[in-house]
Amino acid sequence: MRFALAPFVLLTLALSAAGHASAATLADVAAALAAPASAAHATNDWTAFTKLAGAKWQGKAPAKGGNKYYWNGKVPIDGVGSGQISLVGGQKALDSATVGWPKDIVLAKVPEMLAAQFPKDTKLEQVRGACPDERLSGSRIYRATLAGRKPLYLHVQYAAGDRGGSTSTIEMEPQRNKGWIC
Repeated sequence: MRFALAPFVLLTLALSAAGHASAATLADVAAALAAPASAAHATNDWTAFTKLAGAKWQGKAPAKGGNKYYWNGKVPIDGVGSGQISLVGGQKALDSATVGWPKDIVLAKVPEMLAAQFPKDTKLEQVRGACPDERLSGSRIYRATLAGRKPLYLHVQYAAGDRGGSTSTIEMEPQRNKGWIC
């Protein structure tokens, strides 16, 4: 028995297989944060993050807390699942974006994970590898340079919990954070 699929069913299947229809990548987050290569200083702004595919923000705009502004939300991450995103910055420009990764990050496979989340023309360089006393938890620092953008520093972290839980995050900042030490 043969039958034809309706065009909208084929389109739905194609979008589902592609995985990009309503999910962001780390490259999307990085592109929203990184300044253009020709800019004298960071020109990033909060509105660039409103365009992240599938993002659901808490509130319509960043909220002031102390001398900084904060904006948190949930964002589907392409090929991985639903993650968290936290932004910190001044009134007009951002200082950092942190993605709460929905799965455990395997530190030995960070290069492959980043390669899957960034376009092939992105320059990814490891700046700091494993710390001497790492066992179950640890971190790595990378510099990511998207085409036409200034580099960002990525602090990729995995922290095993005492009671079986764990935390995986990727922090992004235009300058290497001096607090990212072993």
